[in-house]
Amino acid sequence: MNKKISIEKIQKVGLFCRKNTNLSAQISILQDILREKNIQLIFLKNDNLNKTTLNKLDFLISLGGDGTLLSLCRKSFKFKKAILGINAGKLGFLTACSFDEVRDFFRNFFNGEFEIETAKMLQISLYKDNKISKKYAFNDAVFSRNSALMANMEVFFKGKLFNAYHGDGLIIASSSGSTAYNISAGGPIVHPLSEIFVLTPVCSHSLTQRPIVLPFGFELELQVRHCLLYLDGQEIIDPKKYEKIIIGLSEKELNFIHRKDRDYFQVLKEKLNWGK
Repeated sequence: MNKKISIEKIQKVGLFCRKNTNLSAQISILQDILREKNIQLIFLKNDNLNKTTLNKLDFLISLGGDGTLLSLCRKSFKFKKAILGINAGKLGFLTACSFDEVRDFFRNFFNGEFEIETAKMLQISLYKDNKISKKYAFNDAVFSRNSALMANMEVFFKGKLFNAYHGDGLIIASSSGSTAYNISAGGPIVHPLSEIFVLTPVCSHSLTQRPIVLPFGFELELQVRHCLLYLDGQEIIDPKKYEKIIIGLSEKELNFIHRKDRDYFQVLKEKLNWGK
């Protein structure tokens, strides 16, 4: 039996769905599956994703694509609830199963045949007037130019400049986010259990600039010009409003429910069409 979820004690499960999409048929099937086990399905929206609601739930379900899952992760991570991603979208790289597999998945799940994987988030510390505002991203923090001018990003480690990037932007991706924007920009694929983060330049003005992989515990200070900061593509920050920005991996983790027999490399083959 999995130590983090006691199957016999599950009473309520939260469901977070993709916006503006008719998923009534899929929701009805989920309700039937859970009702057979006397489990209540609680519908989650932005206005009830709070401590009062989430503390009553045993785990959370994201029904949609990777964007839906990212949104749920960003809104719920502080409550330390395990998340099951069910793909009803397009790519579904981060999800545990497609909806066609949902009955088989829950059959195994209720037999205790599942695993919980943890993934660290990126922490973005914003400094202004002797105050620190902390933001978090699951996939990536992306500095992207906001004008015809090149974005300029100077990166410091322990107070020393180690690189200056000039171009369209800079991606700072977690291991889980390495298969998102990072891979499109030529960054490496990193196994999601690796506690690292990646810096990948976007259309760099210098042909010698290459991605770099850094370990958990490293914190980078960034001084930037002519760009905006995007967190998971869902939150926009104007760096000009802050005196200093520091980014690294957070101690905070997300917990994801997966099949016990999940093969990460098979997922890569299917989603990226390898070997075809």
